Amino acid sequence: MRRRTLITIFVLIIILTIPNMGYAASARRRDSNRYKVNIPSDPTISTKEKVTLVSGSAPSGTEIGIEVYGTTDLTGKKFNLNKLPKNSDYILISNETIKSGRLGFAKEVELVNGINKVIVIFKVNGIPQEQRIIYVYDKALAEEAAKNLKLLIK
Repeated sequence: MRRRTLITIFVLIIILTIPNMGYAASARRRDSNRYKVNIPSDPTISTKEKVTLVSGSAPSGTEIGIEVYGTTDLTGKKFNLNKLPKNSDYILISNETIKSGRLGFAKEVELVNGINKVIVIFKVNGIPQEQRIIYVYDKALAEEAAKNLKLLIK
């Protein structure tokens, strides 16, 4: 009889603790969904603009670090979106800390010609940083390269 009572109590304890474990896991998932970068939406993009908007969502009052790294191809390695530079090839261009407002956060950042890496750091434990690669090209050089390509094809 005593054995049956102990087994019943043990089973009841297990049944009562399972819902709490599931709730904690889903709360962590919901919490990480509140921190994200919306613009730029793609992990890698190319543009001719030297200024871009970095915006996203985070709870009001959250501190957010935005680091911008850039590299120009002075080494002749011909970096592009398919052949990205190593981390040691990047130079820190700007580093700012902003606070999220009621609607999230937004900051315009200046970029350099070439490959830029924008890192958004949510200063909250357990929330991973997000990174975007932005290739800034010179419109005049791109048009000239396109014209030369047309001449080669003919």
